[in-house]
Amino acid sequence: MLNSNLLRKLDMQDLMVFVAVYEQSSVTGVSETLCVSQSTVSYCLKKLRTGFEDELFIKTPAGMCPTYKARTMYTPVLNILESINLCHASAPAFDPT
Repeated sequence: MLNSNLLRKLDMQDLMVFVAVYEQSSVTGVSETLCVSQSTVSYCLKKLRTGFEDELFIKTPAGMCPTYKARTMYTPVLNILESINLCHASAPAFDPT
């Protein structure tokens, strides 16, 4: 079972990093895409690895290769981010009048 205390420490940026690393296979590319440092990407990956109790990505000469667990997580995590984006997009603008 996943450690729920560790999962509570994850945030949107961690999930965005997960999807970006999965899609780009590159920590450097992700840091450029998300406009964060490489150390930030590495820190997010460390939190994800701890929370999900899996390496998630293995460094290879071809880039970051997802583990079986990462491959099974990709679509659900992508759906979570898309759902959050839909909530944000459909939220009405505040009208103080």
